[in-house]
Amino acid sequence: MKVVTIAAPKGGATKTTTTTLLAVRAVQDKQRVCLIDLNADQANLAQWHVTRGSPKNPHLEEDIERITRDVGVIQKSGAFDWLFIDTPPLDMDVIENAVLVADCVIVPVRASIFDVGAVDAVVEMCKRHKKPFAFLMSAVDTRFKDLNASALNALVNDGPVLGTRISYRLPYINAATNGKTGPEIDKKLQTEVDSLWTEVRTLAGDETLKTSKEKRRRMA
Repeated sequence: MKVVTIAAPKGGATKTTTTTLLAVRAVQDKQRVCLIDLNADQANLAQWHVTRGSPKNPHLEEDIERITRDVGVIQKSGAFDWLFIDTPPLDMDVIENAVLVADCVIVPVRASIFDVGAVDAVVEMCKRHKKPFAFLMSAVDTRFKDLNASALNALVNDGPVLGTRISYRLPYINAATNGKTGPEIDKKLQTEVDSLWTEVRTLAGDETLKTSKEKRRRMA
């Protein structure tokens, strides 16, 4: 089972949206997916899951008390291929525990001075615990080219930035209120989520991705 933690110290960084995008995309690949919502105050991921219909896949694991222990139990069960952990803002102890159990960490960042300036703490955690991480530029408005370029230039000084950009589109917002994801109501968004999924699989060291690439190379 691969564990992906989605973390950012600042609220409104699109952590929950990113978590749902990855979870649904993994399910579309016939992966068995587990979700953990560590943001007990808002519980947006749990709310999304209930609105979706509380499906068996992705499954939402509730009553998490000790992150390291409980993730270990989930892993030993062999019931899932992927676990995506949505973290709260500000609670650095919880975020660090979620980083500790991760195979990789995705740090969603909006193109604003406040969001870019808030990532240092998570970056330090990832480096200290030797966890692969990458920034995801999210809610990107293509009209603001200078702002986006400035944010990118600042981020690359702190760590790797995924090539995928999740755009600022109304379907992403509308979909969440219906327990869905953007591409489920607007197929034009599928390409960027497909790209995100491929990059996350690579960062997490998904061996099945390497195998499928090797097969395609041999058939070419």
